[in-house]
This record gives sequence, structure tokens and C-alpha cells, in this order.
Amino acid sequence: IFEDPMTQFKTDLLAFTERQALSDTRAAGLLGVPVFTLRKWTAGQRAPSAAAVRLLSVLGTLEALAPDVLAALTPPPDAAAPTRSAGRPKKLIAKAPN
Repeated sequence: IFEDPMTQFKTDLLAFTERQALSDTRAAGLLGVPVFTLRKWTAGQRAPSAAAVRLLSVLGTLEALAPDVLAALTPPPDAAAPTRSAGRPKKLIAKAPN
């Protein structure tokens, strides 16, 4: 029986963060996403990108084969995760010279 990819990612992510004793903030920082996105993933409300799935796989490999490298990549406990932007960035419009 196969789990759907979103459920598998959620399960793997929760297991990884528990094994590494990562807070949501530190886990989000390690994955390079806002805490909001991490929480949507763990709630099963948002599907991860292919890049996020692959990154979690690489982090699992580092955990098994090179824990010192993983430790060096993991943000310290007081590090802030990337923040969610408030919508689309504004386009800069150059004014024509008078």
C-alpha cells in the first residue's frame, strides 16, 4: 500500500524534526521556508514543492551519514526563519525623462 506523496512528506518531516529536536522556527530556517509554510505542510494543508521534498531527503541522508555537517547547517536556537512576504513584490516603474 502506497501513501500519497503529501502524506509521506508530512510524516517524514514530522519524524525528522522530532529526531533532531527542532522547533518550527529552526526547521523552517533549515528548509529555507517561512514558519507559515512549514506549518501548512505539517497540517497537510499545502503540498511541498519538488525541491522541498528533495531537500528533506538530502537532510535525512546527512542525518544518517554526516551528522556533523547537518549540525553545521542547522540554524541556532535563536535564529529567525524567513518571513512570509505580504503579497507580490511591487514593480518598479521608471519614469520617462521630461
